[in-house]
Amino acid sequence: MYRRLLNRGAPQGSRPGRGVGHALGLLILFTTLPAWAGTPTTMLSEQEVLRLGLNRPEIVQQLQSSLDLAESDIVEARTWENPELSFDQESSDDGPEDITERSYMLSQKLSLSGQRAIKTKAARQRLDVVGQEISQWQLERTADIRQKFYAVLYQQQLHDIFAKWRSGMDAMEVVMEKRMEAGDISGYDLDRLKREQSFVRASQRQAHAEHDRLTQELLTIIGLVGDGTPLPGVNGSLLPQTPALPLEDLLERVARQPGLVAMDLQSKAHGSDERLAKRWWLSDLTLGVGVREVDKGEGDALLLQMSMPIPIFDRNTAAQQRARASQRQLQSKHRQALEERKGMVRGLWNQASELTATIQPLASEESCLALVRTAEVAYQAGEIGVLEIIDAYRSSFENRAQILSLMRQARMVRIELDLITGGNTQ
Repeated sequence: MYRRLLNRGAPQGSRPGRGVGHALGLLILFTTLPAWAGTPTTMLSEQEVLRLGLNRPEIVQQLQSSLDLAESDIVEARTWENPELSFDQESSDDGPEDITERSYMLSQKLSLSGQRAIKTKAARQRLDVVGQEISQWQLERTADIRQKFYAVLYQQQLHDIFAKWRSGMDAMEVVMEKRMEAGDISGYDLDRLKREQSFVRASQRQAHAEHDRLTQELLTIIGLVGDGTPLPGVNGSLLPQTPALPLEDLLERVARQPGLVAMDLQSKAHGSDERLAKRWWLSDLTLGVGVREVDKGEGDALLLQMSMPIPIFDRNTAAQQRARASQRQLQSKHRQALEERKGMVRGLWNQASELTATIQPLASEESCLALVRTAEVAYQAGEIGVLEIIDAYRSSFENRAQILSLMRQARMVRIELDLITGGNTQ
């Protein structure tokens, strides 16, 4: 049952564990990146990146080890203590003959208060806690990978906007050269345009370097290491294509977020610890049976033994208090965290809705290019000067870059909303 917890954070279709994650990672690597060493057009999707990042063998092994450790506590809690074999020998020479007595005793401790069952239940509850903590870790890792993925996508699309900016000015450079040859304009226009082009190229190189840095970070977290060859690109939509679930549905999902569920389960485990501590009045009973041999005596003797601690001084008061305080502390934290996260969900949901409503009427490429086209026509007709046409190109770039930044912000808000609510809000 708990082995399947390792798959919760992975996208549909991925099944890490027992070598499957490693095999899947290699399969995706060689089917998705057939020419990694030299194909700059290689593209990675969000799902491919998540599968690679969540199914890394070392991560699967780490999570599996956490489950194994928790399961070992169950084995320990339900396992009986080993029987004890004792041997005593006593020699006496007070009489006319030497006498030697030997005693053999086999004893076993028995739990009469049901403590073993309570311990086992508490261990199982803590195994559930570990399972939920694994799911929470996978959610956080998924959010981290997605944030890096869309940061790369943003820089990639920003680079495309720079390319369009340069392309427009390159075309205008040809127009200016022809007008200068015809004597319509002076060389100042062309010089001013070329200076602007140099600044654009510098900004584009800076954006390209940022893109490469973010790409390397993404490749590192998913287990792929670049070797200086052209880096792969990513493909996807920066702006979420579907609205988030209704706010009421998201608020209901908050309580099922793995981190909160883990706190609730841990609180129940402390409750089991308190029940265990309250069984002080019935201690474990030790029963033993054995024989006593007497050399040169009349025969052997059967030995019976029974022992039980008398709970006079130690009544597990400290253990009861510790378990009760720990449970109340976690219950308080759980209520506080639940209310805080509901407040965060309301804020993020409203922010996501506002961003989507703001971006949709601005996202048209035509609206961004209209000013440039008008300025180009006006410049060729001699109605405006070089400063106006440069300003038109710059304004068009800034408008598209601002829209792109709003799209990125909308995506990051959605990722954070997914993290707090424990799943995909689309």
